[in-house]
Amino acid sequence: MWKALFLLVLLVLSPGADGLFRSLYRKGHVSSPRKGDPGQRLFLTPYIETGKLEEGRQLSLVPPFPGWNLTSYSGYITVNKTYNSNIFFWFFPAKIEPQNAPVVLWLQGGPGGSSMFGLFVEHGPYIVSKNMTLFARDFPWTITFSMLYVDNPVGTGFSFTDHVHGYAIDEDDVARNLYSALIQFFELFSDYRDNDFYVTGESYAGKYVPAIAHYIHILNPVTTMKINLKGIALGDAYFDPKSIIEGYPSFLFQIGLLDEQEKKYFQKQCNDCVKFIRQEKWLQAFELLDRLLDGGLISEPSYFQNVTGCSNYYNLLLCTEPEDQGYYGKFLSLPHVRQAIHVGNQTFSDGAKVEKYLREDTVKSVKPWLTEIMNNYKVLIYNGQLDVIVAASLTERSLMAMDWKGSQKYKKAGKKVWKILKSDPEVAGYVRQVGNFCQVIVRGGGHILPYDQPLRSFDMINRFIFGRGWDPY
Repeated sequence: MWKALFLLVLLVLSPGADGLFRSLYRKGHVSSPRKGDPGQRLFLTPYIETGKLEEGRQLSLVPPFPGWNLTSYSGYITVNKTYNSNIFFWFFPAKIEPQNAPVVLWLQGGPGGSSMFGLFVEHGPYIVSKNMTLFARDFPWTITFSMLYVDNPVGTGFSFTDHVHGYAIDEDDVARNLYSALIQFFELFSDYRDNDFYVTGESYAGKYVPAIAHYIHILNPVTTMKINLKGIALGDAYFDPKSIIEGYPSFLFQIGLLDEQEKKYFQKQCNDCVKFIRQEKWLQAFELLDRLLDGGLISEPSYFQNVTGCSNYYNLLLCTEPEDQGYYGKFLSLPHVRQAIHVGNQTFSDGAKVEKYLREDTVKSVKPWLTEIMNNYKVLIYNGQLDVIVAASLTERSLMAMDWKGSQKYKKAGKKVWKILKSDPEVAGYVRQVGNFCQVIVRGGGHILPYDQPLRSFDMINRFIFGRGWDPY
């Protein structure tokens, strides 16, 4: 059945930032509305707490945009009343069999990147054009999954807090707030509570995803409300900074971005950064890495920018980010859009404050939590072949050093060539699978993989979640 469904979708739809990562999401600058009525912010927690669930759901319904007949829901969930910390979500029930479709949470990286980037740039149903009209994405994940896009952590995008103590300073804080939001979400949308649940994300969300999965894993046995966690998917995941940093000099030299002299300098800086990490001097490690790669804290280009001439390290073939990745920002500034998604005149954060409070967290590892999840759930870790900042070889470097129940088999397992259709002349990518763990490298894609390779990403996530296997159709 799945094969027939996929081929039908294919037939119908086929066409004739940040510390290291947040800068990517800053392109989509969202200003406050200047003219028109943006409406009011919708806080759903009072409706959840008083049992007015149907009223809350109806209020959260997003009116269809012109030319669209698409059901979605959005609003705020309060996760800390003391600090008035609120998380914004936008939920799209699956187009096909929403009553049975898995619920998939998407978390953007950064730290401080809004999941509105994932929605509009990567795999949501809408694409924003330069003239602010919406058109349909060819392979949105919302066809087969009920997608839950969340601005995480508190202070990201439309999510906000009224107090400095409302910001997360580590992954425990991130997970605690996000767990509160999820529990309330599944109370409000109780008909989705028993559906399979997957946590997904990319880049810096390589920390968020294991953190919330760990939290669910620990609390499910001892709480009344269970979240039906089945697995996680991590794209170009920054889950083990030390291992990635150690691999940068050789990798950047091998792909031609550094010469021998530059490699020696890079090697020394990375060695110093790793030394700081081992000594738990987190801030010093972060500041050194920032000067080396990003330049967010200094008034001049980073070393990487100086020696490569490029500001973009998300795709080996691109020196700057594509212009259309920022169009969604202007769209979210429009008063009628703000009114529709119930955010009112709330300031849209570019993530700078979120990053400020998570600076020490940026160089810490979540490998123990990821190991725990790999031992108990389905896990997909994927990379774009053309990514620079979290390259496939650097991810494999981390995986080879991990100790989980399938690690010995993983080290001996060969990769499989993956094609979507038997008739395809092109190879979609390469897969290494051991039990419930899949490692995938997608050809022709960079850090923002679903943007670069929408069909291959769509096929990959569906094969993983539905357990279709990796044989061509």
